[in-house]
This record gives sequence, structure tokens and C-alpha cells, in this order.
Amino acid sequence: MDFIDFMDLYFNYLIVVNNQPSIKNKISQAIVSIYDVRLYYKTKHCTEMKKNIAIFAGGDSGEYEISLKSGKVIEKNIDKKYFNTWFIHVKGRSWTYELPDGKLVEIDKNDCSLNLPEGKIIFDAIFIAIHGTPGENGILQGYFELMKIPYTSSDVLTSALTFNKSFCNRVVMTHGVQVSPSVHIFSDDQYDVNAIIKAVGLPCFIKPCNSGSSVGMSKVNTLEELKPAIELAFQYDDQVLIEHFIKGREITCGVFKTEGNVVALPITEIVSKKEFFDYEAKYTTGMSEEITPAQIDEDIIKKCRATSTFLYRRLNCKSVVRFDYIFNDEGLFFLEVNTIPGQSENSIVPQQARCLGLSITDFYTLLLNELFV
Repeated sequence: MDFIDFMDLYFNYLIVVNNQPSIKNKISQAIVSIYDVRLYYKTKHCTEMKKNIAIFAGGDSGEYEISLKSGKVIEKNIDKKYFNTWFIHVKGRSWTYELPDGKLVEIDKNDCSLNLPEGKIIFDAIFIAIHGTPGENGILQGYFELMKIPYTSSDVLTSALTFNKSFCNRVVMTHGVQVSPSVHIFSDDQYDVNAIIKAVGLPCFIKPCNSGSSVGMSKVNTLEELKPAIELAFQYDDQVLIEHFIKGREITCGVFKTEGNVVALPITEIVSKKEFFDYEAKYTTGMSEEITPAQIDEDIIKKCRATSTFLYRRLNCKSVVRFDYIFNDEGLFFLEVNTIPGQSENSIVPQQARCLGLSITDFYTLLLNELFV
């Protein structure tokens, strides 16, 4: 029985024995024990020479602070038995590493290296923790491709495509996955609010096309609210997506690749205490409930996992990503894909990895090992 078989077995037991902790814990321990062996054999070569991993965090978007938190969690949890870590703070053209005495050393962008007093550091791989630009939209990926340095994210094309919500929705639709009816407008368009409402109805959601963490997003309930919401979204991007509101339950599924296999993590249901899962609900303690594993029908679990692994392959995703959905009696509707999902202590993907029985340290080892296969 291979890892994928064990995963399927584990998920089935999660559904059945979620309220029986003793049984659930035994299954988790068995999976982890087996996987510890795999981790040992896949990483034992690193004991002779550790890999140098640069963690790129920060960026130039409204998700800057969240990105720094993700980067610090990654730095803390990467297994130091196998990897040396270098935290690189990115802000505009400044990419710096902070020495113990507080002095900042700029990355040499000619070869993406660090020139330190003790010598030059060449990176074996990059762990990208930047949400938003330039880490999630293909810009950094293009640079690392030029430098021929492997990195933990999807490639240039996939990152650029999936970062634009409207363009991504159109591609997802071609694969037979349901998405919400929408209107895509640009900052220099002469738009008609009445025509927009006719196309998507009320209520509706207004979103910057190229943004994350629900920054600049609004829920509109009346015609009068539409234009101010569009103007707000245009403060964050020059493209705006207006989507029909779908009433239902929100779920999300992390997906990653290990040993060449695409694996769906346990599903999380998101219950926001606000009108929708906005920036405040995402990052303020107590403003939302994230239930992992989701207490939903097995048919929806199977549909969500199958759709997520299918889209992971069709969109050519790499490393770990997270797919968000709404479901109701009419089916499962794709919302978006996050190609650099949050990695702070309370972020969804770390929750899902822990639910599976994997420590965050082992999970990051799996992601990094995939770069050296």
C-alpha cells in the first residue's frame, strides 16, 4: 500500500471516527510512523551537506505583514537537521538579509547570492512566502527561472494566470467546473452600473482582480453601493471583478505534490462571523471559525477533493496550493486558487497538515524534497 492509499484510508476514517479521538489518534500515529521512514530515506543525504534555503517574505502588496508572519513560521519550522535557512526581507528593489548585529546585507541579484563576512552563500532553493506581488503573480518566479534556482511555487505562467481572478475563472470554466457569473472591467472602461446589475444581480461581490486576502473586496446589496465599491477595488488594482453572490457554505482544500503524487489535504469549512470572509475575519482572532476536517456530507468531500486535484493538474500547479469553493444544493462552485497560501501558525494549510497527522516541520520537508527529486 503506497502513500496515496494510506491517505484515502485516513480520510475515510476521519469521516467515520471524528468523534472518537482514541481511534483517530491511532490512525494518525500509524500514518506518521510510516511517513517518518520515508522522510528519513528522502533526507538522509542532507545530513552530509545541508541545503541552503532562502525564505523570501514581505513584498509590495496589502498582504505584506501577513507574508512576514508566514515567512517567520516557515523559518521556525524548517528542519534544521537538513536545511540551513536565510530569511530574505523583500520590499521593492531592496532584498536584504539581517545579520545578528542588525546590519543588512543586500542580495546580489546577479546570481541571487549573499556575500557575508564568512563567505558567499549560494542558495539551493527558494521557499516563497510572499502573498501578492511579486511572489504570487509570476514576477519572482521569472527571476528564479533565469537564475536556474528551484522554488516552492507554481511556475511563471500558472502564477500569473491564477493571480488574476477573472482570467483564472475563464480557464477553470473550460474544464467543466462551475464558477459564479461575473463582469470584468478595467480602470479605463466606461461601465454602466445598471448593465452590471442586470448581468450579475444583487447581492454581488466586488473584488480587485489581482489581489489576495480579500483586500479591497466588498459585498454590495443595493445599486447605490455598487459604484463606491468599484472605486474602492480600483484603489488596489486596475482590473475589477464583479461576481454574482452564491449563497452556500464555504470550504477550502489544500493540495500538494509529494513523490510525484498529487495529494489533497483534509477539507476545512470556513464560518465567518461577518457578512463574508474578509480581511478582518481572516486575521482577527474570534472573527471566524475554521472547522478541520469539515463536517459535511461525504459526497461533497469526495467532489471537493477530486475537483481540487483535477484543477491542480490542469492548471499545472506546483508545491502547495489552496482551492476555495462555495457549495449548495446546486453544486460546488469554484471561488479562487491561492498559489502561495498563508503559513502563519493559524493559517488553514498548516491546520490541514496537522489534521492529517503531519507536523509542519515534516510537511515543509516534503515540499522542499520535491524540489530535489
